[in-house]
Amino acid sequence: MNNNSARAKQLMSRAANARKQKDFDKCQQFCDSILRSEPNHYDALLTVAQCATETRHFQKAVDYGLQLIKYYPNHPNGAIVASVGLMNMGRNPEAVTMLEHQLTINAKERALLFNLHTAYSGMGNTAKAVQVSLDAVAAYPTDSDAYNNLGASLTNIARASDAVIAFETATALNPDNYTARVNLLNTQSHAGNKDEWVINEVQLIEKNAGNKITTRTLQGARHNAAFSFFRTGQAGPGWDYLEAGLSPELDSNRGRTPRRNFQAPRWRGQPIPGKRLMVWREQGLGDEIMLASMLHELQGLDCQVVFECNNRLVSLFQRSFPEFEVRAESFRSIYPFDSPQEDFDYQIPLASLGGLYRRQLEDFKRCKAYFKTDPALVADYTARLSALAPGKKWIGLCWRSGMISPTRSSSYTLMEDWDKLLLLPDVAVVNLQYGLCEEELLAAEARTGQTIIRWQDTDLQNDMEAVAALSQALHGVCSVGTAVAQIAGAAGQTTRLVCRKPAWTAIGTHQFQFCPDIHLVFDEHTNDMQDAVAKCIAQIAALNLR
Repeated sequence: MNNNSARAKQLMSRAANARKQKDFDKCQQFCDSILRSEPNHYDALLTVAQCATETRHFQKAVDYGLQLIKYYPNHPNGAIVASVGLMNMGRNPEAVTMLEHQLTINAKERALLFNLHTAYSGMGNTAKAVQVSLDAVAAYPTDSDAYNNLGASLTNIARASDAVIAFETATALNPDNYTARVNLLNTQSHAGNKDEWVINEVQLIEKNAGNKITTRTLQGARHNAAFSFFRTGQAGPGWDYLEAGLSPELDSNRGRTPRRNFQAPRWRGQPIPGKRLMVWREQGLGDEIMLASMLHELQGLDCQVVFECNNRLVSLFQRSFPEFEVRAESFRSIYPFDSPQEDFDYQIPLASLGGLYRRQLEDFKRCKAYFKTDPALVADYTARLSALAPGKKWIGLCWRSGMISPTRSSSYTLMEDWDKLLLLPDVAVVNLQYGLCEEELLAAEARTGQTIIRWQDTDLQNDMEAVAALSQALHGVCSVGTAVAQIAGAAGQTTRLVCRKPAWTAIGTHQFQFCPDIHLVFDEHTNDMQDAVAKCIAQIAALNLR
């Protein structure tokens, strides 16, 4: 053994020990010492790349991974470690390209297959994710983690019963696979509403799993369990567990979105006189509007409140909360997920206001309609409707989301489900469905012989001022669980939200808790959307105009 090899071996031993002790700076120093004289030293490159991943320096992990690929193109570890860095920065397509190329060389490498499954899942490419997970099961038929990945992919395409079988197989192969146990309880919860069991299981896992479960998996389990707490009426623990959805350990496609990082500290509800507090939107448009029903709690604070919202809602929120500074959200959508400016002293995500102001069911009684619509727009739509359908009940209708997926479609309806509403003689149906829907509207008009009111100059997809004003001008709104229901309710319009059963937002009741003007319509005996639609139409038929 020459002197260089002996020295490198000694330094690598020290680097490995430093990494074990989580002294990543020392580990980096030892590896750098080796790489200065041997830039292609395999163990040093791999170790420093792994340290970079563990310390969340993802670009550095990618850079060192690419060095491994350069010097050792036929070895899988370079692609494995670099793809992890790419996925954590939200660059899943690049990870897919890298992994698929390496699989042409190492066709059955376990970690490559598992990472490729994660990358496709992160892209929302469920078909590819399922295929890769099947390939992994074929290559490793007794591997518990392979079946766990298969179950996760089957869950994403709404094959819950098949996913349960996959997760049960994973736990049978390895009873200590707490990741699979977590996924099994989540899937069974969604399928059978076993919320008390989910809560007990998660708490047992928290207590007993120890190092047999990753922080990432545990945080994911805690986040999912939040909704079981909500559905059983336990709002306080629900908000507490929901905080896990902000964990940086979670994959970019899980937890609470968007992923944002700040230099400014998190606000915990303490007095901050004279400071600037930035509240930032999260989740989809409908969730944003629903959660913003808590913003009025901040109106008396001795500080300047800045609210960053969806750009389509800026004018509505500014008119509704004139004492706040309202602006469109602005942040980098890839790692490090930072903001171009941090002109605030504290920050808090919108849903986290619930942990401060909505811990008990009675706290939700303070929720109220809060959108202040443009009075000129409301008057304009009222005049239009009076000209087109005088003396009739003007009922807005939104029957589905603009985004359809296997896991969401069961909560939506078809336009033909609402034909009987169109046929009510004293009702004029006004379209509130956004996106591409003209063919569905024309087909409904052909089936029923009735006209559905709509205007070419109203952009229901992007003009939220128009949607709010039109909703307020109506006599009522019927909608499935979309942003339309939230906009109408926030504008003070009586809104019938048609659903299979009450969601977590009912907080263990049969009533929507975030807005008093939104009323749930469901059939508690069948949990069938068509039956819920029939009940909604019957309510509209019985509606009397004042």
